[in-house]
Amino acid sequence: MSPATNTLSPPPRPLHQIRPLPSIDILLPAKERFTGANAGAISGVVNDLVTASESGGCYRICGTIVDEVLNNHQFLGLRPRGKWFRGNNIGCAADYLTQIEKSGAPDLVEVHSRCHVATYIKQRYPDVRVSLYLHNDPRDMKGGRSVKERTSLLQNMTGIICVSTYIRECFLDGLNADDALAAKVGVVRNGTHRWLASQPVKHPVILIAGRMVPEKGILECAQALANILPNYPDWRLVIAGAKRFEAAARGSYEARISDIIESLGEQAIMTGFIPIDEVREWQTKAAISACPSLWNDPMPKAVIESLAAGCALLTTRRGGIPEVADGRALVVDTPSIANFSAAFEKLLTDDAYRKHLQDAAWHDFPFTAKAMANDADTLRARILMASI
Repeated sequence: MSPATNTLSPPPRPLHQIRPLPSIDILLPAKERFTGANAGAISGVVNDLVTASESGGCYRICGTIVDEVLNNHQFLGLRPRGKWFRGNNIGCAADYLTQIEKSGAPDLVEVHSRCHVATYIKQRYPDVRVSLYLHNDPRDMKGGRSVKERTSLLQNMTGIICVSTYIRECFLDGLNADDALAAKVGVVRNGTHRWLASQPVKHPVILIAGRMVPEKGILECAQALANILPNYPDWRLVIAGAKRFEAAARGSYEARISDIIESLGEQAIMTGFIPIDEVREWQTKAAISACPSLWNDPMPKAVIESLAAGCALLTTRRGGIPEVADGRALVVDTPSIANFSAAFEKLLTDDAYRKHLQDAAWHDFPFTAKAMANDADTLRARILMASI
């Protein structure tokens, strides 16, 4: 399975061979905090993209001001100008434009997951290449909900990059786009750094790691395990995460999960928000990892990280997940407590099947951060060579 589907025309040469080396500004959503402690999902992807790129010198990351920049990447801090009437995202975009008016515009402005921000920048700098990098369904975003808005984006953006074929289809939904226009929309599936040099020895641990929000299905998964795990006393459940990518007071959703697993006693723990290094430790140990999304998850990193750690993965046929999970994981077609229970029973009782999934995850893993960065740089090279 190819890790990316790139539909734009071939570039004349790789990005890192373009001379002079182009300058690319990556504009984060205002809510993102580009720090080691509180990096959200998009910040994590951007960090991997820049770190793994052969063209790392091209990039400057632009986002809300933070005290300590993740991995000391080149960073431009932004404050929302006129946020009371513009909002945080357009306010930060206004500050960005003010700053580049003084320093000069880059060769490409790459706006991540904010359709209306991409439009705002393009309207004010029509002679600058602006691309849109979509991590989520644009039909749920300001500036991308209607066919008219997405048609305008397709016409005015120099290129559009989507994290899955599913998101590409969402963007093109209802658009009467000819082949040339549709070809502006490419796919770069998320990847991750494989932090292990060899396949790890697994322990009887079931890990659920992710944001504590209803659409992630963690409550239903916890209920399924509360029903069956007492029959498997050697196994332990670890639930890691919080509502946001930061340490915070436990909310009502977390409390409901805690109440459900209370009957498991010492067989289950909830860690709350923990740093990524601690998550990695649990992923390394876990024989089974569950990413039980109920919604159409575009391309969750928890799925890719579980495969990278050689876990037997239980996940769902939602959004872009099957693009990486089919053939490498136990994919539940219809998420429910009953179906999660049956899937966990299969993984807990069939040692050979569980080991088969662990081996498949470890040995068939094309979703590295390096592959993701190469695919993204390929599309950026095409975008840079396209007419404005």
